[in-house]
Amino acid sequence: MAGAPLELPSSPGQEALWWVQHRSARKDMYNLTWRLRPAAPLDGAVLRRAWALVVERHEALRTALVPRDGAIAQRVHATVPADVQEVRWHRAPAGGPEPLLAHLAAQLHAEPFDLASAPLARLTLAEAGGVQELQVTVHHAILDGWALHLVLADLDRAITGLTTAAREGTDPAAVTAGQIFPDPPVTSRAFTEHARRPAPPAGLDHWRTRLRHARAVALHPDTPGHAGTGADGAVLRHRLSEAAATAAAEVARRIGSTLFAVQIAAVRCVLAAGGARGRTALGVVVANRMTARDQEAVGYLAHNVLFADTVEESDTLDTVAARARDALWESLPHQGVGHHTVFDALPADDAARLGAMPPVLLTHHGLIGSGLRLGGHPARLLPSPSSSARCQLVIGLLEEAGGTVVEIEYAAGRLTEATVRDFLADLEDLLRRAARPDTAVRSLPVRSRAVTGPAAVEAAGQAAVAAPGAGERARAAGADAALLEIWSTLLGRPVRPGDDFFQLGGHSLQVLSLVGTVEERTGRQLEVTEWLDHPTPARMAELLGIGTPPAPVPAPADLRRPAPAPGPDTPRRTGVAVLREGTPGGRHLHLLHGAGTGRLAYRELAAALPADWRVTVQEDDGDPAPTTVDALADRYARDLAAAAGGPLPDVLGGWSMGGLLAHAVAVRLERAARTCPPLLLLDPPAPDAVHAARPADFVSFTDAVLAGAGERAGALRPDLLTPGAPPEREARLVTALLRAAGEDARADALAARAALHRRHTAAMAGHLPAGPVAAPALLVTAEGSEEEVRQWAGRFTAAPRVVRLPADHHGLLRGAAATEIARLTTGVLTAVAG
Repeated sequence: MAGAPLELPSSPGQEALWWVQHRSARKDMYNLTWRLRPAAPLDGAVLRRAWALVVERHEALRTALVPRDGAIAQRVHATVPADVQEVRWHRAPAGGPEPLLAHLAAQLHAEPFDLASAPLARLTLAEAGGVQELQVTVHHAILDGWALHLVLADLDRAITGLTTAAREGTDPAAVTAGQIFPDPPVTSRAFTEHARRPAPPAGLDHWRTRLRHARAVALHPDTPGHAGTGADGAVLRHRLSEAAATAAAEVARRIGSTLFAVQIAAVRCVLAAGGARGRTALGVVVANRMTARDQEAVGYLAHNVLFADTVEESDTLDTVAARARDALWESLPHQGVGHHTVFDALPADDAARLGAMPPVLLTHHGLIGSGLRLGGHPARLLPSPSSSARCQLVIGLLEEAGGTVVEIEYAAGRLTEATVRDFLADLEDLLRRAARPDTAVRSLPVRSRAVTGPAAVEAAGQAAVAAPGAGERARAAGADAALLEIWSTLLGRPVRPGDDFFQLGGHSLQVLSLVGTVEERTGRQLEVTEWLDHPTPARMAELLGIGTPPAPVPAPADLRRPAPAPGPDTPRRTGVAVLREGTPGGRHLHLLHGAGTGRLAYRELAAALPADWRVTVQEDDGDPAPTTVDALADRYARDLAAAAGGPLPDVLGGWSMGGLLAHAVAVRLERAARTCPPLLLLDPPAPDAVHAARPADFVSFTDAVLAGAGERAGALRPDLLTPGAPPEREARLVTALLRAAGEDARADALAARAALHRRHTAAMAGHLPAGPVAAPALLVTAEGSEEEVRQWAGRFTAAPRVVRLPADHHGLLRGAAATEIARLTTGVLTAVAG
């Protein structure tokens, strides 16, 4: 296949999803991920070839969405990459394979798609301790659930066909899509063309009439805040008890309806019993596949419609379900007119009561996702890893061999898990009690509480009317409480406004997660450098300006007092941070950053020094341009002189790359005829090895992060990791590994750290340390060989004193090793002279 991309109009539903994604803070809310557990292992090479054939077959998998002349167009490419990422651990981690695979699925699901760049689909084959899982993520704008089921059926055909071909001696690479799929694919072009026509007046009249005076309905939120499209979400999966499922089937038999009509009625009755009075509207996802050809189409055809009804005092589940049955049948000719079209045609008062997105949305998956096979063997669909909310509640109903499964995606920022579990329990109880046809449902006892109209619209995070200034006052009053909750969740313990983050057990990776979460929740940027000088919730609230914090607890004696926030005329920061203020006349240790690290790596070392020692750290100044060790050393030598205010520090040093930089700065100081202080080199890379090194790849970054996080995380290094994933996906994989090891981490923060790591390792590649340096030196090594020590000795006029410590490279800055280095540092002036 070859040729320029073909541009086609998008459907109204696709255009709506494009706009929602671009206006939402969360870009993953319309990602659709299926986790498939195959009964027989898949071969990675066969899977890659099979997926390439499926992508070649279906134009939806080669489609991007792009703005064009004020509208959104589909750009269909002739060919696109069809890669399959593979990651494997031969042995399961200590906690078993399930948590690791679940964390991986959650992270990969949350990776946003660039809608302008096809393919809008990706596959990851993951295996841990012999448990294999295929994780398939697509964007909803190109495939709905029905279409994804069709795509996976074709993937099964391709895997089976290629496996058979290989068994018969045919090279799978020589097998074509036409050989595997003799039948032509069915695209969604005809549907899109029909959907772009003006909505038929009869369809608009049908929905306007039935939604007149109806009100949105939602569960009463547990906490105030945003819960609209793109808010934080969570998923609960529940299998209906045999008694409840039997009761639902009995009601359906009595009234001659589908199970879905009964399930819609049960949800409506629970909300009515919980206080939803009057005519209320529930959202329903309709497949929109009216013909046999529609049912074979691979694309995005589904959309939402609203069904309104009133549950009267005397109503039984049978009567409410019968009305739901009739409403579904009556709507069939009009289901092609989605609510995104109807909403614009509603009277203003109805639109205000209903909102643009229903707070409660039901979708009947039926057998979609069940009966799947991969390579001819059964494949089980696991719970969704979604972590964003499309509305307050999305209630998915699946029919499996073992019965009905209810999967609820809910707005975790507004509803607690307990509230959602209460709602599920109410559904169970109502179905069981309503098995008797004379049971009035509105008076049944329920735990759930419901709201309607503008209150329900607000509960779904949509625009609502509030008293002027009331929301702002509430948010200000709760600002400190919200911060403390974030801290407590991260650290797993109660936190007070004046508590020091690191004294509570926090570490550098958790700093990245904490800052990212706080900035995301508050919408404000934290000056991290200022906060690290006094890392308390009170100082964080002060810097963010989110209310008046309680009086802070004084900082410990060995930390610098908070500095004023920089004003508009503050010059560019030098990159020198004060880790310990020390006392006047005390010694001064100046350290330079390692690759991809900053001051946080040196906290234990600084804490182990006597209280009178001042400790400063040279951090990367954030310049994104490529650089070299020599360029960094030129800049850092100038920064050192400026920060020192005249006298140089008593000791100059660094760990890993920081040792290399300390030596390079020493060269520049001596060239400037300044007496260089003694050097403290902590396990620096060997000069010749640095010169021969290549820029870092993802595997080296993964190794560095896992090793730095401790022994448990280090054990999670993958045994197989196929290269070529984009940087964000690489960061998400590391995030999953850290979370499986019990560490909290954020993918965006790790992506920034990975970029810094690549910048630093690229700077080291090809660098040959100059010399010799006349300054005395102490070389502390953990993993350095005799040859590496010899190489460093050649970079000094007098051979450095060498001390070996029983630790690995990263462990050198932790625990007993850090304490011993602090002891050595206090006597370094004497030690290096001797």
